[in-house]
Amino acid sequence: MATPGRGPDLVHDELVRQMKHGVRALRGPRGGEAAKRLAATTRVLAAHQQAGGDAELRRRLQAAVRRDGREAVLRAEANPRMLAAEAREFGFDLPPIAEPFDRKARERALDTMLKQGASPALLAAADALERLAPALERGGVTTVAARDAEACPNLNAQLLFLEFVAITSCFWNPIACAGFQGAYWGLKLSIYLAGC
Repeated sequence: MATPGRGPDLVHDELVRQMKHGVRALRGPRGGEAAKRLAATTRVLAAHQQAGGDAELRRRLQAAVRRDGREAVLRAEANPRMLAAEAREFGFDLPPIAEPFDRKARERALDTMLKQGASPALLAAADALERLAPALERGGVTTVAARDAEACPNLNAQLLFLEFVAITSCFWNPIACAGFQGAYWGLKLSIYLAGC
């Protein structure tokens, strides 16, 4: 994982390029296929993150908690201008609406990130994208009330976790931020397009 001052990470750059394409493709005629490709890219990003980024994230989060306090880390929000710029890169006119603040979800996310890094959130997002792919292939035209739990799982906890990972990653490594934002926005858009 690239860190500022250490030079480019060509693998990460390529994964972000693929994620941008995948998020844009979710709106196309083959949304399910796009979700599957995005899931695969997210899994490779998770493996790349496990190869060094998770350890760096844990160190930086531990330092932030010591320096600023746990409460400040839990309440961190992303820079709106940076989010708007990233959103345009992923094909959005405006950033998708943020999830409502959920302290318990953020505490669970922070605890997981302090122990395991961000890769568990990425792997969970990839699993969710694969579960949503069949609904996206059908076009997501079934009403929400008609969806069953298998076709439309409750992904709120995963979405909250992934959003927090994206927010915190933007503070420790703006380069890594784009990959996490892409996974978050891809999952959020897939949930919406699937009618969940």
